[in-house]
Amino acid sequence: MKRVLISVGIFVGLLAIVAVVMEFTATARQQAMRYFRTRNVFQYQPGNVVYDPALGYRLTPGLDVAFTNAEFSTRVRTNTIGFRDDDASLQGAQVWFLGDSYSFGWGVDEPDGVEKQYERATGKRVLNMSVPGYSNIQEMLMLMKWAHASPVTGIDVYLFLSSNDFIDNENTSFDAFPYFVEQGGSIALAKPLEASFSAWQETVNRWMITGTAARKSMLAYYAAAAVKNLSVRDVYSGYRSGKTAVQGNKAFLLVAQQLAQFAKERQSRVTVVYIPPTAGNKAEQQLPFLRKVCGTLGLRLLDLAPVLSADDYYPLDKHWTPAGHAKVAAWLAQQQ
Repeated sequence: MKRVLISVGIFVGLLAIVAVVMEFTATARQQAMRYFRTRNVFQYQPGNVVYDPALGYRLTPGLDVAFTNAEFSTRVRTNTIGFRDDDASLQGAQVWFLGDSYSFGWGVDEPDGVEKQYERATGKRVLNMSVPGYSNIQEMLMLMKWAHASPVTGIDVYLFLSSNDFIDNENTSFDAFPYFVEQGGSIALAKPLEASFSAWQETVNRWMITGTAARKSMLAYYAAAAVKNLSVRDVYSGYRSGKTAVQGNKAFLLVAQQLAQFAKERQSRVTVVYIPPTAGNKAEQQLPFLRKVCGTLGLRLLDLAPVLSADDYYPLDKHWTPAGHAKVAAWLAQQQ
């Protein structure tokens, strides 16, 4: 028995040494991969979003929940419609914000987000319709849905376009989100189903890794990931519907055409705000296409690559810090 205890002690000691070595030698890429799978994702949390037959999902109305990760601790509140904004902004807003997690204010409290800071800088009332995880297709559909319910004219519309939106535009995972498909020489919109939404929510929560040990120990993370991977495929590639979606850049072109039509019918200005990934290292790959599309259709394009630096993003989370939101809001206010 004594020998067994000694052997167990040696084994545990070796594991502890291996865990310490792995933690201190982990590369930035390994740390980013661990954070990506162990972080809290707002739209994955049960109750934070609800099924929508056109959009796939939308924020739950009347939320008041904590949203924390390693680099921030915030609260998210939504109004009676389900936007991260106050009810006053539902009436008489002069500006509409569309986008994903950046303009939603991921990682900052609402007063520190780009929308509220832009309001304070310009004196204009803004309605923030941004939702984490949305593609350009969902953003366009949100605009059309809200415009139908609020037939106003002369609105300033800002669509915040993230560098990963072209990938999101062609995402067919679980058939839980709307996407464009080519059928018989024409373009159709594949609509999400409620069962698909439920399957997506259930699966992403089983795929994510929770627990303090995995967040703090690379060894614990890899062990948990190995166990998870035995039963759950990669949620970003393993659950594609089998349908071929229109390519992401072409999908954006279709969205941009709808935005241009909206601008014409509502005597409104539509501005596409390009968000580079951490200081714009991929901006040059997408901007020529965006400039061509926006120039052809008469949409204004604003590029944030020269405005932002790496310090304006959380090192792990890659979303804007409060200082980043302040910088973007101030710059946009100057571009009126």
